[in-house]
Amino acid sequence: MPIVLLFALVGLLMNPAQAESIAPPTISPQEGGTYFTRMTFHHEKDVHQATNFSRGAVWPINTEVRLVSKTDRRHGRMVLERVDNGHRVTIQNVPRHTDLNIDELAARMLADEPTPIERFSEDVQRAIRAGDLRMGMTKEQALMARGYPPTVHTAFPMDSDTWVYQENRFAQRTIVFEDGRIVEGRGLR
Repeated sequence: MPIVLLFALVGLLMNPAQAESIAPPTISPQEGGTYFTRMTFHHEKDVHQATNFSRGAVWPINTEVRLVSKTDRRHGRMVLERVDNGHRVTIQNVPRHTDLNIDELAARMLADEPTPIERFSEDVQRAIRAGDLRMGMTKEQALMARGYPPTVHTAFPMDSDTWVYQENRFAQRTIVFEDGRIVEGRGLR
C-alpha cells in the first residue's frame, strides 16, 4: 500500500494540474436560497448570456447571491441578487451554447459554500476574481475565472486540450492546454 501512495504523490508532483478538485459539491439550487457563485462571470446591462461573453461588469467567484427566480420559459432564465448590495442580474440560458436546461445551469453556477481559491497563489486568485485567464492556469482555474466555453466550440472541455471562448458576438479566443495547464492563448500573460 505505501508504494501505491508513493506513486500517487509522485504523479501529482509531476503533473499538479491533475490534483484533486477544490470545487464545492454540485447542488440543486432552489428559488429563495442563498448561494455562492462557482465562477466569475460578466454581465452587460444586468444580463449575463450563458454563451459566456467576457464583456461588461464582473461578478467574481464566491459572490454571495440569492436565487430570486428560475424559469424554463424561453430557454430558461434565472435572477440572482447580490446579498451585499441587492444588485440583480438575469442569467439567460442559451441551450445551443450550454447543452443545459436552467436547473443544470444553476447547478453549474451556484454552490452552497465558497470555493477555497485561497489555496492558489495571490496572482491566480486575483486573475480568477477578475475573470482573466493566465498562462499556466489549470483547467479548473480557467473554469473558475471564465466559466465554461460554449459547447458549440468545445463540447467536452475537461476532455479537450483546446477551448474556444466567445469574447463577444464577433470575436473568439482559443485557449490551448498541455498537461492540463494553459500554454497558449491570444493576449494571455
